[in-house]
Amino acid sequence: MLLVTGCSTADSAPSPDRTEAVPPPPPDKGPLCAGDKDGGPRLAGVHVLRGGKARLPGGAAVWYTEARSDGRSRQAVLVEAATPADRQDGRRRTVAPRDELTVDGRRYTVRQICSYRVVLTPRDAPVPTPAPVPSGENAWPPLAGGRWRLRWHVPHSRYAGGNESVVLYDVYDGPKRAHIGVTPNKVDGGASYDDARIGDTLEIAGRLWRVAEIGVGKMDVGEGDREFRAGYVDLRPVG
Repeated sequence: MLLVTGCSTADSAPSPDRTEAVPPPPPDKGPLCAGDKDGGPRLAGVHVLRGGKARLPGGAAVWYTEARSDGRSRQAVLVEAATPADRQDGRRRTVAPRDELTVDGRRYTVRQICSYRVVLTPRDAPVPTPAPVPSGENAWPPLAGGRWRLRWHVPHSRYAGGNESVVLYDVYDGPKRAHIGVTPNKVDGGASYDDARIGDTLEIAGRLWRVAEIGVGKMDVGEGDREFRAGYVDLRPVG
């Protein structure tokens, strides 16, 4: 899992050539989701977010490590592993919608595969339904002008109702893309959206968000330079 820590000026200065250091992978061909047509954040089942881990009924854990698409269908690579260190040697499964799989003796149906999540339906246990998102004074995160702005290396955290922290770890140009990490203050959950682009959908804090804008700033200079401007990502809620 990604760890959320404070970012010191000395340790977080970017490399001089950021774009060349991280060449852009090809864009996802889509479709956005395959399988169940329900695109809502509260689709019943176990939600395994992209780059993150989910605990299954009975205690086993799986990671959604790789998304695959060809413009017509979608697959996902799931890895059975207890910790990040175990993912290299964990059991890997390439699954498609409606596939049946068994993890630690329990059976599941792949209900939906999206670029940002996989939803698994237990066949030998009650199907979990995600908790409703708090509203009103308890809503998180607060929006400004209908957007949630993530600033480079500034944690956005809540300490009740989920205990999550969201961090924009890096932004790149050519094309604009971002690395966004979601880390809960507990053992399970979280996500790592390593190549989020404008128009992409993400699931964070039990809600769906669309990447509305990516500002790369001017980060090829030191943070102490007067020309330095931190990058940002604007997210807007879906629905």
